[in-house]
Amino acid sequence: MILRFAALAAAVSAASVLAAPVQAMTNGRPVTDSAAAPWVATLDPLGDGRLVDDAVCGGALVTPDRVVTAAHCLDGTDPSRLRIHLNARVLSAELGVVRAARSVASLPGYRILRSPLAPESDDTGSARYDLAVILLDRPVTEVPYLPVARSRPAAGTPMSFFAHGLTGKNVPPGDPDYRNDVLNRGELAVLAHRDCAAATPAIVDEASVVCARSLSAPPVTGCWRDSGSPAVVSVAGRPALAGVFSFGGETAGKACGEPAPVAFGDVASFRQWILGPLHERAPYPLSRPVVAAAGQSLRCAGPTWDRRRGQRPLDERISWAVRSYVGPYPVLTPIPDATSTVLRLTADVKGEVVCVVDARNGGGAIRTLSAATRIAG
Repeated sequence: MILRFAALAAAVSAASVLAAPVQAMTNGRPVTDSAAAPWVATLDPLGDGRLVDDAVCGGALVTPDRVVTAAHCLDGTDPSRLRIHLNARVLSAELGVVRAARSVASLPGYRILRSPLAPESDDTGSARYDLAVILLDRPVTEVPYLPVARSRPAAGTPMSFFAHGLTGKNVPPGDPDYRNDVLNRGELAVLAHRDCAAATPAIVDEASVVCARSLSAPPVTGCWRDSGSPAVVSVAGRPALAGVFSFGGETAGKACGEPAPVAFGDVASFRQWILGPLHERAPYPLSRPVVAAAGQSLRCAGPTWDRRRGQRPLDERISWAVRSYVGPYPVLTPIPDATSTVLRLTADVKGEVVCVVDARNGGGAIRTLSAATRIAG
C-alpha cells in the first residue's frame, strides 16, 4: 500500500508503531506450518528496535543474495541501516536469518501516480514499475529461495499472498491489532486488467501491474505495512513469485478491508532486470551526516558515499528538521527555509534537531539523518 514507511518519511523518520502480538489478520489465516514460505522477507529500515514495531514492508528471497520488494518500500530509506529478516515467522519472538543490504536498486521508471481522488497526496496513489532489489551483504544458505515466475499469470490463476502487515484489518494506526505478529496467508485469483482498472479512478499501469481479487468473504486485502509482500503462484507444482504488493483500494477511497482489487508489481515482466547486473544502484552512505555547533549555528557535514555499493548521487539536498514523538512515532517537522549546510539558531528552533540528507540517482532515492542535537527552549 502506498502509505508506507517511505511515504511517511517526509514526516516520520522511523515509523515505529504501537504493536502487540495478535493472532491473525482478519480475513486471512496464520501460517502455522514451519516449513511453509521460508523465503518471506521482513524489512526493518533502522535495524535497532523491536522487529514487531519497526518492520515496515515485506519481500521475497529470489536468489541466495537477492530480495525483491516494492520500490516504494526503499524510497527515502537509508540502505546502510536497513536490515532484512528471512523466515521471521513471529515478529515479536523470532529475528529469523538476518542480513544487511550491500546495495539497493529501484526499477528504472518507478513512479507514484496520484489518484484523482487525492491529487495532492502520494499516500493514496497507484504506482508503475514498483519493484526494487536488495543485494544482501552475504548469501543466505539457511533457507531456500523462491524462483521468479517466467511469465505473468493469466486471469483466474490462483495466487497466495503472504504478509505480516495489516492485511484486511480495518483499524486505525495505534490500535493494538495494527499489525500481524504472525505471518499470514490470503487466497486470491488473478484479475483481468480491464476489471482492475475499472475498480479505481487511479491509473493501473498494464505494463507493470498484475491485479488479483480475494477468494473469501469478507475479503483479503492488502493494507498498511503489507507493501512489498509476495504473491505466489504454482508453476509445475512448485511455488514461484508472481508479484509484490504495491497498492489497493485506497486509490478508490476505500478503507482497509473493504472489497477492492489487490495490485502487485509484476515481477515476471521484469525478471531479467531482477536477476541481472543492476547497473544503476541507489546512493549508499558510508556514514551518517555529522552536526557540529558553531557559535549560534549548527553546521552539517554530509555523508561520504560508498562507490562500490552504489553510484554517486546525481542530486543531493540538505535540510533541517525537529524530531518529536507522537506516541511511539518519531516525527520530523521541517524547519522553514533551512536548506543549507548551516542552520542559524533562533528562538523558534528548539528540541531535537537533525540534519536530513536526501540523495538520488537513477538507481533510487535515499534519506539519511544525523544524530539529534538537543536545543534547549
